Amino acid sequence: MTLENLYKTPWPWFGGKADAAPQVWEALSDVSHYVEPFAGSLAVLLRRPHVANRTYYSETVNDADGLLVNACRSLQLSPDATADAASWPVSEADLHARHLALLRWRSERQLEHLMGDPAWHDPVMAGWWMWGQSCWIGSGWCSGDGAWTVGDDGRIVKRGKPGVRRKLPFLTADGRGAARPQLREEGVGRQLPHLADNGQGANHANTREEGVHRKLPHLANNGQGANRPQLREEGVSLAYEYHPMTMPELRRWFAFLSARLRHVRILNGDWSRACTNGALKTLPVRQGDGVAGVFLDPPYADTAERMGSIYTHDDLQVAHAAREWAIKAGTDPKLRIVFAGFDGEHGTAFTDAGWREVEWYKTGFLKGGMGNVGGTGNTQMTRDRLWLSPPCEAPEADRLQGSLFGGTP
Repeated sequence: MTLENLYKTPWPWFGGKADAAPQVWEALSDVSHYVEPFAGSLAVLLRRPHVANRTYYSETVNDADGLLVNACRSLQLSPDATADAASWPVSEADLHARHLALLRWRSERQLEHLMGDPAWHDPVMAGWWMWGQSCWIGSGWCSGDGAWTVGDDGRIVKRGKPGVRRKLPFLTADGRGAARPQLREEGVGRQLPHLADNGQGANHANTREEGVHRKLPHLANNGQGANRPQLREEGVSLAYEYHPMTMPELRRWFAFLSARLRHVRILNGDWSRACTNGALKTLPVRQGDGVAGVFLDPPYADTAERMGSIYTHDDLQVAHAAREWAIKAGTDPKLRIVFAGFDGEHGTAFTDAGWREVEWYKTGFLKGGMGNVGGTGNTQMTRDRLWLSPPCEAPEADRLQGSLFGGTP
């Protein structure tokens, strides 16, 4: 099967804004510098409708979660090795084993290499993180808030935090993220065994014992035991071919993402570092006609009436700080800012400052996650909103209406 939509991220993400991307880009337009301080799933970046990797056009993303940043950097720099690690059957035992390995890897301060070396990444841990995020149900992947850990004898044991939660892998659909069903190859591949010399590895010629008893095999009837005739299947099917453990479409998908992310700057740290004038206003913005576009999608605040510990680096207050910065910076004509949140989460702060509010959620098949009761669209995600700063482009419908009545289109 050929994978058609390569713009998806190989992991699911709570609160992802893939469906909001058209409105975000309509508001930002083709900005000279795009900045996403809360990267998450990169859904909006990957759905940018403009040509990628152009001269003098820049894109910068940031996230506080080092495991996520390692995944992005590994996709960018080592797509094949990352695909090899991410391609694995859904297995409950492996889910817990890899989860524990990721927590142990993080506790060994491996993530500090991300800050110390701009080219450093670990594609195996990245692939395991993507695979696990795709197999995990709900929130809490790599949060370390479970009770299960590795005992002195190497076995999983319940001791208390920090550890992992023992839960079933995601089984309610055909797969998602790095395990999405469109990656599957039907059948298996036909390949000759190694015949070029006298043997290698476990079949090395030096491992042989000379001589065997020369005896004819059992030929007296049609077969016995494991060779009994009733076990035979008539004919041989040539309809399928063997495939490697890593799905070819997974490699192609990751190769595309590597090319798309080739010139994206990836930061790992506090969101505010990406929102200074020095970081936002690249040369075309400072000295030319260009503008910077900022998409702020912080974790929903405490005022959104949601539970904490959804993300590995969760914060129920950071959205308030991001709102205050956005409203202050929203008067700068060199900046176009789109802020994502829940209806009522920020009161009337944005509309009072002259920002436009947009309702973007659309109902549909498999929309709304666990909150979508009976597929009716009765989900909390109907509260999702975008707030657009005054310098943002007006919606196309408003521009067309203005042109009809003599306004500026």
